[in-house]
Amino acid sequence: MKKILFILFIISPIYSFSQNFTSILNPNNPVISDTFATGGAFWADINNDGLLDLFFANGNVANQNNSLFLNTGNLNFRKIITGAVVNDGGSSIGGSFGDYNNDGNLDLFVTNRNFFKNFLYRGNGDTTFLKIVNGNIVNDSGNSNSSHWVDINRDGLLDLYVINFQGNDYLYINNGSPEFTFISNTTLPILLDGNAFSIVGGWADYNNDKLPDLFVGNGGNANNILYKNLGGLNFQQIVMNDSRSTLGLSWGDYDNDGDLDLFVANYLNQNNILYKNSGFPDYTLVRIDTGIVSNDGGASVGSSWIDIENDGDLDLIVANDNGQNEFLYINSGYPLYAFTKNTTNSITTRGGNSFGCSAGDFNNDGQVDFVVANRDNQNNFLFLNDGNNNNWVGIKCIGTVSNRSAIGTKVYIKSVIKGQQIRQMQEIVSQTGYNSGNLILNFGLGNSSVIDSIRVEWTNGNTSHFTNVQPNKYYTISESGSITGITQNSKSVSNPGEFKLFL
Repeated sequence: MKKILFILFIISPIYSFSQNFTSILNPNNPVISDTFATGGAFWADINNDGLLDLFFANGNVANQNNSLFLNTGNLNFRKIITGAVVNDGGSSIGGSFGDYNNDGNLDLFVTNRNFFKNFLYRGNGDTTFLKIVNGNIVNDSGNSNSSHWVDINRDGLLDLYVINFQGNDYLYINNGSPEFTFISNTTLPILLDGNAFSIVGGWADYNNDKLPDLFVGNGGNANNILYKNLGGLNFQQIVMNDSRSTLGLSWGDYDNDGDLDLFVANYLNQNNILYKNSGFPDYTLVRIDTGIVSNDGGASVGSSWIDIENDGDLDLIVANDNGQNEFLYINSGYPLYAFTKNTTNSITTRGGNSFGCSAGDFNNDGQVDFVVANRDNQNNFLFLNDGNNNNWVGIKCIGTVSNRSAIGTKVYIKSVIKGQQIRQMQEIVSQTGYNSGNLILNFGLGNSSVIDSIRVEWTNGNTSHFTNVQPNKYYTISESGSITGITQNSKSVSNPGEFKLFL
């Protein structure tokens, strides 16, 4: 069956896409009024009020403070101006949110370039954070590009992996209660490829064995590397013979076959790469050399899989540097799962020096919005998806035995869309694209009036299963076995078929 779908993917016809994008800039909006060298953009509910807040990593070359915006509802944000998070400057380029001490509050790690020390902040569950000043995790100084919370040893505690440019990577193992300090691991083979010009990484279980694997994207035309997790902190190194200058990557099951495929964003006027996962039993990443996604490129950096139309399949947004327009690829869905490039809407005809690109429904209307981070002191972009009438569901997972943030957890959705049973899968990851992230999952359901089943596979091996779930709601799913609808705090007036830039 996979071979048939692969052939259809190559020869598929052009797919029509009519959704509008409106770009409207209001200089009074704090999210888009700042002009920094922003590299990373992260959605995170820092105060547990059910609204996605926003963090920007600023600086890199210039020593600029980072930015944190509190979502106050009704499409409004308030810039946080006190506290260490927004008053520390360190040539920041990225970060990663995760609850490393399992207290229910999101913590933040910030990566810094140019041999500044990295930052770790423990969240208090409001707008304040405690800056951690002791330990190697905040005293190692390197040329850090990206960081990833991952429970690498599956003990229910988030560990931290830091990717460095022209230097060995860092791995910090979480020591757990009561201190939640970190122990440096300096001997793991995956850490020792310091001459590979590592830029970005992506942790995900690509072969469905419940162990986190790592894909590392390298600059300088070095080959990228896939590290297959064999268990017990042992990894098999698989060299990808692609030798391009990679700056970003995103895992996503774009063809709804139950395994993660991979998009790789390349720089230096090189084409990007789309890998299709061959699935059981080999789980090989097969490079797709035909189609628009793999024959486009230039200065691509960020990327995000997002079901823009809520029709039950993942579309792809790519952020580009050097004034190049952003890329938007619309997935035709079952049975072809072919992509068409949209070039007519304002979002795809407006260029910037864009790096991070992060999807998140910040007004809780079920239509996934997104933010684009721009460097070189340009305004960042914040887009509001006014959507359509398709159904949807949003899911927040809370681990009890597994890590509280549920990073590494997989969620499977089964529903009937246009008469066809569709199975979707997404994995919760701490980072995607280029220094971007969101721990909330969003699934489009098309015309499905009920979700036949939701299956959650937790990192410790537990499984939760729910049937006949109503769509058009956000749910919290706990590893203890409960599913609870979330009362939404903010909802915009919907205008079907239109994308609007936040005013």
